[in-house]
Amino acid sequence: MSLQPASQLFERYTRPVARRLSLPPWLALSLLGLASVAVLWLGLVQRYSLFALPVLAQRTIPKLTKGDPVAQAGFVLTLAALSALYYLAWRVCRSAGSAPDRRRIWLALLGSLLALNVMMLCLYPIGAADVFDNIMRGRITAVLGGNPFYDTPRAYPSDAFRYFVAWTDTTSAYGPLWEMLAAGASRLAGDDRLTNVLVFKLLGLSFYAGSVGLVALILRRRAPSRVLQGVCLFAWNPVVIYETAGNAHNDIVVAFLILLGIWALQQRWFTTAVLALLGGALVKYIPALLLPVALVYGCRQLPPGRARWRFLLATTAAGAVLVVVCVAPFWRGGDMFALARRTTLFTASLPAVVQANLEPALGGPVSQSAVAAVAALLTVAAVGWHTWRTWRAPEPLAPIRAATHVLLFYLLFACLWFQPWYTIWPLALAALLPEGAVARTVVLLSYAAAWKTIVFDFFLYQGGPLPPLAWRESLLGPATLGVVWLYVGYRLVRPGARARRAPLPPAAFSPSSAPLESR
Repeated sequence: MSLQPASQLFERYTRPVARRLSLPPWLALSLLGLASVAVLWLGLVQRYSLFALPVLAQRTIPKLTKGDPVAQAGFVLTLAALSALYYLAWRVCRSAGSAPDRRRIWLALLGSLLALNVMMLCLYPIGAADVFDNIMRGRITAVLGGNPFYDTPRAYPSDAFRYFVAWTDTTSAYGPLWEMLAAGASRLAGDDRLTNVLVFKLLGLSFYAGSVGLVALILRRRAPSRVLQGVCLFAWNPVVIYETAGNAHNDIVVAFLILLGIWALQQRWFTTAVLALLGGALVKYIPALLLPVALVYGCRQLPPGRARWRFLLATTAAGAVLVVVCVAPFWRGGDMFALARRTTLFTASLPAVVQANLEPALGGPVSQSAVAAVAALLTVAAVGWHTWRTWRAPEPLAPIRAATHVLLFYLLFACLWFQPWYTIWPLALAALLPEGAVARTVVLLSYAAAWKTIVFDFFLYQGGPLPPLAWRESLLGPATLGVVWLYVGYRLVRPGARARRAPLPPAAFSPSSAPLESR
């Protein structure tokens, strides 16, 4: 008997209940939104309120729940409940794509999203201390007159925010465009701790709103029957809401700029698309992997000859100006972007498993350099393969599909230092794709990644010295990503899967594509 995806099994057993209830879609969404807000309040905000807990250094969920199995179980159940409600909301939006009362459905969806994010604004950033690192480095630029690419937080012992930073001896891990945004937020927030956290959360929410708008615009133009479910797939995702409004991670800025690039490609504004992706790379460097896809797609859409050369020359010149404008205020020479440091950081990934098991034989530096080099080569090969496929079949869906595949390959097989909030990048693209194995893989990845903290801090590490590296990483990586690796392997070996993975015709991303979308 063939295996069934979990979503199909869930649908099989919940469909009879849904039919008996027979609620209007807008009412079902409203009730699901209320239930999600209640779960957030009871499971997280009531216990870890930003306005009740004193703002202290590194008050993350592992430290707040250490030794309290009831609190840990509550966190696990909250994540599971939010994920189930998210799936049900997506099911409602999927079936309501052509419902007559679409205005009510949109009001219910957007009202639920607003309530969820307002509730998450009230949560203390328990997922990581990164927001305090961002605040401190923003202050280094805007308030303290330093340079976050060369000066570490430890150099400012008199600043009160220095004691909230987790990475006190490292320079910025991000790009100059992000440090400009962080500096503006820090200047606006002043010296109050609570205000700084709220301002950085609101900064992320502004890009969240922009990302939701771009998903809707792109789908409305090309696949209007999937606008509701696409917006829900991205915007209601628990990881997106938790890591953006809850923990103020800047990955939503990257997602916004990737979506902006895709929207510009669909408008045939090819230079703008490349500049948007380059802007994403100046926040976090991963969107640079998508630049070849955008360049090739732009070239293929233009007639051969002068038009292509003008596009390439104009885009190169504009990109150089953007890089200079962003880098020049910080440039002092040397390894500004700390590239050497990036090859030494491994956790919760396939490369981390390999490196941890090679280290006893090869030593730390050699094993790290070797694994990082192989991961980089594999990533370049994946980018090259999907760029070539875009060149061969430059239909409207091609750059979205290629970009999603590149990010998925990187996160699943080549990322050295994996964190749950990275899954926001491909989720933004999955919202634009027709239903299928790729979109399911992205959503499954976001769900699996959300358990990383639980696996490590609730089960593998109970305080004291860290477990041995090889033992720790050999369990953490597979426990976090193993279910996704198995699903990808199953899709690759499943009989007939190759035919189902064949590229969809151009009509699959057009207003007349409903028969294809319903597959």
